[in-house]
Amino acid sequence: KSYLDNPLQPAKGRGEDTYVQVSWEQALKLIHEQHDRIRKANGPSAIFAGSYGWRSSGVLHKAQTLLQRYMNLAGGYSGHSGDYSTGAAQVIMPHVVGSVEVYEQQTSWPLILENSQVVVL
Repeated sequence: KSYLDNPLQPAKGRGEDTYVQVSWEQALKLIHEQHDRIRKANGPSAIFAGSYGWRSSGVLHKAQTLLQRYMNLAGGYSGHSGDYSTGAAQVIMPHVVGSVEVYEQQTSWPLILENSQVVVL
């Protein structure tokens, strides 16, 4: 309730305020207003378009895709590269062994040694 009264400074701590039911139209308006405010103040890089770890059982199967489509229509967002297991490796691997894919067979070490002047391990 305090968020609806003053969106920029809710009165109570997280989880301590009362729940207020709003219509879908009002909910979409609230979302749009906040995205618009944040984007105008900080640019699209201030909006992260969701974790890749959550799914829906509906026809689209991936809520993140819907969120990213919305964010693109609304002016852009910050995303992520890779996944939580191999994200950093997916960025550096092309510069080290010539392939971006950490889940595929990489260049063999004998071939790397044959075509390198210096190898640092």
